[in-house]
Amino acid sequence: MTSRKTGASSKKSDMAGGGKRAPQAEQQNSDTVTEDVKKRRSDQSDVSVSLRQEVESLYKLTMPEDFYKFWVFCAEINGDDPCAALKLSLGLQLVGPYDILAGKHKADKKASDINYNLHWRFFYDPPEFQTVIVGNSKTQYHVGYYRDSPEELPVFLGCSEAGIGCLITPTGDNLFSAVKQFAVKKLKEISDKKTVTTIKDLVEKLTAAADSLGYSLEQKTASMKQRDKKVVTKSFHNAGLVVPVDKKNNVGYRELPHTDVLS
Repeated sequence: MTSRKTGASSKKSDMAGGGKRAPQAEQQNSDTVTEDVKKRRSDQSDVSVSLRQEVESLYKLTMPEDFYKFWVFCAEINGDDPCAALKLSLGLQLVGPYDILAGKHKADKKASDINYNLHWRFFYDPPEFQTVIVGNSKTQYHVGYYRDSPEELPVFLGCSEAGIGCLITPTGDNLFSAVKQFAVKKLKEISDKKTVTTIKDLVEKLTAAADSLGYSLEQKTASMKQRDKKVVTKSFHNAGLVVPVDKKNNVGYRELPHTDVLS
């Protein structure tokens, strides 16, 4: 496993008996408890605490829950190699912090030399952008999390094509949304019936998974729209920067009392 250097700076038992049925109220309480347990179990995906800690220790970043849930989703598609689960259908590969979940860093003798802050960072990517999926190598298509602050969770996912330009396009606030949008767009570009059927099946799985997990599939969610109001400058990549004023020391971004036009 190596950092990019070309184009980058770089997943009940039931007991049955013939006894009397429990009273209705008792059954309802039992059903409620069961639902609560299911809900608690669904709060975290099947990724061990130690593995989560390893990812976040190497990257010095807290990963959002959809990152781990998407790994479980891909492992259900390809248990032998979750990173390649979307390769045949969409031409996408899980990279970056997913390399840690896959254990690739343990197989690479030079892994200790890797600067994870630059791992799979492309030429135009700002420090706020963390690549987790790559696609077409010619256009250098990649998807990543965008953070306003390294101490906070990502504010959205975006895609960029470093081989074409520097723009970052928002693709929702979770990986299920980002990949579904890519898949829907790809459907419009292909005509092979077998491939179309495969991608449509994947889109259905992504939609069902997002629905069961409570994730939005909108390209721009309500929280993302709220963030847009806090952006102080669009910047060259167009994703925008949010720099609030610190109330304690009164330090932060303020607009200059001048226009951008030189007189």
